[in-house]
Amino acid sequence: MYRKRRPIVTSPLTQWLLDYVDQYDVSLTELSMHAGLSSGSLRALVKFPERLPTLETCMKLATVTGKPPDEIFQMAGLSGATPTAALNPERLSLLRVYDSLSAPLRQALIQVVHILEQLNETGTGQ
Repeated sequence: MYRKRRPIVTSPLTQWLLDYVDQYDVSLTELSMHAGLSSGSLRALVKFPERLPTLETCMKLATVTGKPPDEIFQMAGLSGATPTAALNPERLSLLRVYDSLSAPLRQALIQVVHILEQLNETGTGQ
């Protein structure tokens, strides 16, 4: 008895990923690594297309492929989620650092930021 094969389900993002790796003759693992993602993250998106990628994953894909971030957000079903400017990799890094700090260290960081703001406003920080 033959088993019916399940139809392959794709999302616009997973279809684009599959087309991209075919076009550039690169594996999903290689693309993941070039983007700075874990080796299996893109493979997981293809295997489970109903899962939404994180905004950071989309930004890293945009950086490595040269595709505009807003197009990747739209393909991933995340359009309108966050302005692209808010997802600058350095900004995300600062947010991760802030989130990892204890409350007293967060307050110290905020004080440093206020000093930097004052230096920037007076033009002495250039």
